[in-house]
Amino acid sequence: MSFRVATLRRWSLHTVVFNFSSSPSPQFQSHSVLHNFLPWLENKASSTISSSLSISNSSYGNSLFASKSIQTGDCILQVPYSLQLTPDNLPPEIKPFISEDVGNIAKLATVLLIHKNLGQDSEWHPYISCLPPQAEMHNTIFWNESELEMIRQSSVYQETIYQKSQIEKDFLEIKPVFQPFCQSFGDFTWKDFMHACTLVGSRAWGSTKGLSLIPFADFLNHDGISEAIVMSDDDNKCSEVFSDRDYVPGEQVLIRYGKFSNATLMLDFGFTIPYNIYDQVQIQYDIPKYDPLRHTKLELLQQYFVPPTKDAKGSKEVKSAGGKGKGVPQSLRALARVLSCTTLQELNHLVMEAAQTDGRLARHPLQDRIKEIQAHKMLSSLFIQLIGEHNATITSLDSCDSSSSSERLPVRRQMARDLLHGELHILKSASTWLENYCFSLT
Repeated sequence: MSFRVATLRRWSLHTVVFNFSSSPSPQFQSHSVLHNFLPWLENKASSTISSSLSISNSSYGNSLFASKSIQTGDCILQVPYSLQLTPDNLPPEIKPFISEDVGNIAKLATVLLIHKNLGQDSEWHPYISCLPPQAEMHNTIFWNESELEMIRQSSVYQETIYQKSQIEKDFLEIKPVFQPFCQSFGDFTWKDFMHACTLVGSRAWGSTKGLSLIPFADFLNHDGISEAIVMSDDDNKCSEVFSDRDYVPGEQVLIRYGKFSNATLMLDFGFTIPYNIYDQVQIQYDIPKYDPLRHTKLELLQQYFVPPTKDAKGSKEVKSAGGKGKGVPQSLRALARVLSCTTLQELNHLVMEAAQTDGRLARHPLQDRIKEIQAHKMLSSLFIQLIGEHNATITSLDSCDSSSSSERLPVRRQMARDLLHGELHILKSASTWLENYCFSLT
């Protein structure tokens, strides 16, 4: 059984360069289509969406630019809730038959597919026609097996497989429900459904209304250091964005999608950021089957540790002074202390100590200094192994023939480099911290 109990995160002062959610070689929309989009949307809303932004093509696809000077704190767009696509837009003929087990992303993807199949007869056709085709998307669920091999050393490899299986599960739930209504709403394939789910996953925002596709706002591209985000105003029933800095006319306006690692960005959005200040590494450790205390240790870990899917987002970091590496999450160090125990008495002592302090298991250094060193050297060995694996993969990527008949391969190879370099930086920093910690105990 494996426990993923901690996430190592990068601490960095690097400036994050701009990266965006489209392919570097998009199929550009015609000028007339983009020019007419905002007037169409404002006519549909019977209100002004934005007086300071315009849509135009950039090297990253459809983007929003300042049409006049923008000051810090200006409200640059407002999109009414009534103008947003949500799972509630499912046709009433279909909605009752879709299982509660089907997630909101899949439900909203179905809404997209219905309107896409309606073509120009859909009231949302001007919006649907502006969304990127699958060929322009680089989310890892669209990578083939050889491309996925480039990121096998990262947790995003398994997360990609899991995400794909979840989409397939939703597809198998929805497809039979859709069949009797094909004449009215058209049909769709597994490939269509996966594309629609990825569009929703990369463009929709969570709000008090649930999950929403917000036309026009989703043309805003991502800047990892921006403080501007999409917010909900329930009083005025709209989503809005306030500028976090000044812009001059013609400058591209950017927001932050979230504080996301490269693993999340490439899985959910299809791009990466070099020197991502939010990069992280998920550490998974197996309890050996031959460990005579394996069953007891598993029970303790299940009792005292936050489940992996939650802890991966909320584990704490430990800084170290004097430039000696960046530290290791307390939860991972606690796991190492538990796994290093060789007697039931040692485990019972950890339980008693937790009861007498803050209730958390193995959060204090072991009284036996040699045991404390052994626990951390066990982690150090794991990190050294991971560093070696990451270095080998990066070397392999760097030695690959750069010429390729496929336009997508160089993009995805660079994404893999960004991901692995970020993780390698964190692993090396954590390894240095462990080395210095063990040295301090001797």
